[in-house]
Formats: sequence, C-alpha cells, structure tokens
Amino acid sequence: MSLRDLVRSTPLRLAVAFTMLIVLLTGGVFTFIYEATTSARIAQMRVVFADEAAKAAASSEDRLRSALELRLTRDFRRLNFVALYDPSGRLLFGNLARKPDIPADGRTYYLPEFRATEDSEPEPTLLVAHDRPDGEIVVLGRNVTEVEIMRSVLGRALSFAILPVAAGALAAGLFFARRAAARVEEIEGAITEIMKGDFRARLPVGSGIDEFDGVIASVNRMLDEIERLLGQLAAVGDNIAHDLRAPVVNVRAILEGVLAEAPKGYGLRQPIQSALRQLDRAMATIAALLRVSAIERERRLGAFADVDFAAVCAELHEFFLPLAKAKGVALRLAADHPVIRRGDPDLMREAVANLLDNALKFTPRGGAVQLTVTDEAGLARIDVSDNGRGVPAEERRDIFRRFARAQNGADLPGVGLGLNIVETIARLHNMDLVVADNTPGARFTLIENRAERSERV
Repeated sequence: MSLRDLVRSTPLRLAVAFTMLIVLLTGGVFTFIYEATTSARIAQMRVVFADEAAKAAASSEDRLRSALELRLTRDFRRLNFVALYDPSGRLLFGNLARKPDIPADGRTYYLPEFRATEDSEPEPTLLVAHDRPDGEIVVLGRNVTEVEIMRSVLGRALSFAILPVAAGALAAGLFFARRAAARVEEIEGAITEIMKGDFRARLPVGSGIDEFDGVIASVNRMLDEIERLLGQLAAVGDNIAHDLRAPVVNVRAILEGVLAEAPKGYGLRQPIQSALRQLDRAMATIAALLRVSAIERERRLGAFADVDFAAVCAELHEFFLPLAKAKGVALRLAADHPVIRRGDPDLMREAVANLLDNALKFTPRGGAVQLTVTDEAGLARIDVSDNGRGVPAEERRDIFRRFARAQNGADLPGVGLGLNIVETIARLHNMDLVVADNTPGARFTLIENRAERSERV
C-alpha cells in the first residue's frame, strides 16, 4: 500500500483519533493533578490562617505585637503580611499600611491580584481579618505565588510529557494501521482473484485469535462450498454436452445418408436439409459450451508468455482478409508498434478472431472493419470497429451473457456464445471487454485493466 493510500485509510484515521484521545486524557490527568494539589494546598492554608487569626484576636496586645514581630522577622515560610489596626483603620503595627478591603469575620479570603502597596506588583494572596474585643483588627496574609509556580511546573511537565506520549501513540497507531492496511490489501487481492473467476483462491487467514479471522474462516468455508457446487454444476453441463454430442453426430450421419440416397424429387429432402442445419447449430453450441467450460476451468496461466498483440492481430488480419474481400468488406489494420504483454497467444487469437468474425458478419457489402492495436498510457488496447448494424444501447449490458443475442442480429447464424468466450479470455488476461457506438456500427474494445496493470508494474 502506498503512503497516500495509507494516509487516507480508516486504520490510520483511527490511530490519529486514538492519539488525540491519549493526548486529551493525559492533559486531563495533569489538569486534575494540578487542581487537586492547589485546591488542597489553599484549603490547608485557609484552615491554618483562620485558626491563627482566632488565636491572635484572643491574645493580649503586648503578646500579639511580640508574636507578629516574630512572624515578620523569622517566619518567612508561612506569613508574608501581618498588621494590627485600631478601630478607625489606622495601622498600629505591621507591614500593611492600608487595611485590606475584607470583612473582619475570621474567614480566609482569596484575592487573585492583591497589592501590598501602590507600587508593588499584584499577586495572588490569602488574607484573613479578625476583630479583637477592644475593637482593634488583626490581619494575617500570605501570597500563594507557589501555586502559580506549581502551575508553571506542571505545564512544562505536561508539554514535555505530551510530546513523547503523542509520538509513541502515533507510532504505535501507524504500526498497527500499516499491519491492518496490509492485511486488508491481501484480502482485497484475494477477492479480486475470486471475482476474476479463480474460485480456488481463498482469503488469507492470520493468527486465528480474533473475530476477524473467524469471519474469514467462515467466508473460506463458504467459498469451498461454492467451488464444490460450481464444480458439480460445470460437470453436469459438460456431461450433458458430451452425452449430446454423440447422438447428435449419429443423427446427423443418418440424415446425411438418407439425403444422399433420396432421389431428387423426394418430398422430404428440404425438411432433412433444414434438420441438418439445426443439428449443425446444436453441434456448434455444444462445442462452444465445452470451450467456455475448458477456459474457465483450466485458466491456462501456465501457458502464459510474452505475446505481441500487434503480431497476433496482423496474423488474423491476413487470415480474415480473403473472407472480407469475398463479402465486399474492407478490412483494415492499424498496428504500427509492438504491444507486448504476458498472455496465452492461442486464447488471444481466439478472442480477436471472434470479434473479427462478428464484425464481418454484421457489416454489409461495401462497409469496412477496422482492427487497431495501441498502447495508450501504458495500457494495451485492441479495437474492432465496424459500420454495420451496431448494438442497441439497451442491450449492451446483456450481449456478453451466454446465449444472449442482439435483436437486430437474430436473422444471422450464431448461438450467442462468441462474446461470452471473448469476455472469459479477457478476464483471464486482466482485460475488460467493452462495447460502444461507432456511429454507425459498433466498436468492441479489449483494454487492459488499469489497476491490474499498476500492480504488475
């Protein structure tokens, strides 16, 4: 599978979605850790501050001043701000010149942008104010910048951790996506072979430890049964054809003997001749059925070799040229350059011969049949076009089926198996058989399948 196909594949999309999910989950975990840690830290500070404010409010003024001074000079770990205000809000002691605008209810308040002075930078701070019995107010505070520092540390940790996690998840996703895509490609290849008529092909089975292998095993068992039934059906058809051929030949021989011995004025002479023509048609049908069955059964891949389609068509052009002249039809060939592909030369001769035979059959005297061999865009192509009756558009999808014949050709001899044989040979050579309007007439084209060609190249 190419890189472009892999990028557009469903397994890779799932891998990318899985990677994004991992990234989101990792970010969510880090966010949860941060929120849980900071919330717990701030909650702990709130409890401590409320307790200390209550104790400070109950202490004597001398003892309170001594404790606050000790906190300012030695306790740098827990308190940054201490202050004692008189009932009017004038600072009596401490490092907060202006009383914070918070209630003196002994509860801790979080101020995200608190300024200790007019010139200081705003910083997140926890503050608690508590009134004393004499009307004075004690204020305790601590900035919680470490919470922001913790946020920054966790953010950097997340940024450094998320990249290897995402890269690892994406690499694992790519690995499994490539494995899944390769397996799907193998299955598609096997299905393509089956669609071409090789009912011996089977879907590849993996380790057999997942449900996917169970489904494949069931499909393979179904293909085994289909192959068995088709084999029985083909055998019945072949046996019927073989069994019919002998009595038809015997009846024909008897009628020929009767016709040879009958006098010229014998009244049954014309019915016998009509019966002989019908028997010839039946024998042609039997031979064509056996031929189609043989091609489909053998597939003759072992006989494939390098074949020059241009040389094959030139040989057939020379072979059919006397017949075309006898009918008054111009048979032209355009095959200027060799077009070499792997194939069975005998089968390719048979396919092109059937197309030429049909074209000459349906082209009136004075008409023309064109045989062209080209190699366009790396695809081998053989065109047989005529200016005869053509094929009605509504019948073009059906004329390749067995015994199907166009209504405008019912008066001409044939059993409706020639195009079916050509299509069978085309599938064997990884080619498509298509019909188009030649205005007037029809154009039958054998063209190499682009997908199969790219795989072989």
